[in-house]
Amino acid sequence: MNILQYSYKKRGEIQFVFEGWPHSKVIMAPIKGYYFVRLIRWSGRDPIVTRHDLEKMEWAANQYLGTVPFYRKRKALQIPSSSR
Repeated sequence: MNILQYSYKKRGEIQFVFEGWPHSKVIMAPIKGYYFVRLIRWSGRDPIVTRHDLEKMEWAANQYLGTVPFYRKRKALQIPSSSR
C-alpha cells in the first residue's frame, strides 16, 4: 500500500491519499502513540474500501510515521501478511 500524498490537519490528525483510492481522503487520528483511521471522505470514482483495506492503510501510515512499535501493542492487532 503506497501513500501518494499526506497533509497535517487540526488536533494532530493527518489526511492521507493512498494508491488505489486516489480520489478519496483518509483522515487518521492519533491514539496512544499510533494512528488509526478516523474517517474516509470516499469518492464514488474509487473502489469500495473494505476493513482489510483499512488495516493495510493503518499499517502503511504507521510505518511511514515511525509509530509501528505503538501500533503493534494495540489490542486488535492483525498485521497484514504482505507487510511482515
